[in-house]
Amino acid sequence: MIYFVLFVLFLSLFLYIALAGADLGAGILEIFKGKKLKEVQERMITRAMGPAWEANHIWLILVLVIMFVGFPKPFRLLSISLHIPITMILIGIIGRGTAFTFRHYDAVKDNSKFLYSIVFSFSSLWTSMWIGITVGAMTLGRITEEGDFYTVYISNWLNPFSFLMGLFISSLFAYVASTFMVAESKTYQTRELFKKRVVYSSTISVVLGTCLFIDSFFNPNIINEFLNDKITMTFLFCSTSILLFQWITIKKKMNYCLKFLGVIQLFLIFSAWVIFLYPNFYFRDGSIGVNIFSGAATDATIKQLTIALTIGVIVIFPPYVYLMNIFKRNP
Repeated sequence: MIYFVLFVLFLSLFLYIALAGADLGAGILEIFKGKKLKEVQERMITRAMGPAWEANHIWLILVLVIMFVGFPKPFRLLSISLHIPITMILIGIIGRGTAFTFRHYDAVKDNSKFLYSIVFSFSSLWTSMWIGITVGAMTLGRITEEGDFYTVYISNWLNPFSFLMGLFISSLFAYVASTFMVAESKTYQTRELFKKRVVYSSTISVVLGTCLFIDSFFNPNIINEFLNDKITMTFLFCSTSILLFQWITIKKKMNYCLKFLGVIQLFLIFSAWVIFLYPNFYFRDGSIGVNIFSGAATDATIKQLTIALTIGVIVIFPPYVYLMNIFKRNP
């Protein structure tokens, strides 16, 4: 039963990263929209996110519920040690959600729309950065609830590796959003504009990924574990290889395929990260972190959680797919 719970946890986390990540990336793209087709880009991003954008947070809620009920020990540790990054993520989610709503529905035609756009775009970058910093802290594994304030709350995320991970995740979200926007484009001009964004963001992601790899050499336990993990290396190699197919797709003008390539790359990178940490929730400087199985709740709790998730999957997935289908139809 615990494997079913882990599968739903994995799937929910990936869906949040892919769908909400694309929304966050769309906000980041607004920062670099330039002067050409400025208003057209804003309308496209607003339409692409649409009224269904808030539904993406259902996956985040599901992840938190599964962790809280099914894995209370790691949930407690991560909530305590990563309290500051998690709080920053929540502040960013609230800021961008509020700005997006007011920008879209504010009836007053004044300069407030410009302010809302600024808050929305930079909150998107802020949220993406802190998601990446949290991922970096879990990868680095300095998670603890013992020691002074700096050791428990600061040192685990305030380091070059975590901030590089934040930049990498942000560029990755911008890349995925660019591939989605190419598929959403209805005109040649906007399609070519977002194709350039695909190339730029993927190039930046490769550069930042390389910087992360170089920085890993300053953390010997991580780099040794990584180099010995053949599955993780294979997944990352496959993800990088897709860049070749991306280039062919752009040259052949197979525009709709770009979106699927972006999602596949994100899935491979996410899977590599999960495999690298498995069977722990975070890496811990050569020793094990909190093991998934030793940190799980009692068998009775896992059984009840499995029943609830089975019902939940049946209830949630079909309406969600229908909702997305409705809002993607042309009026």
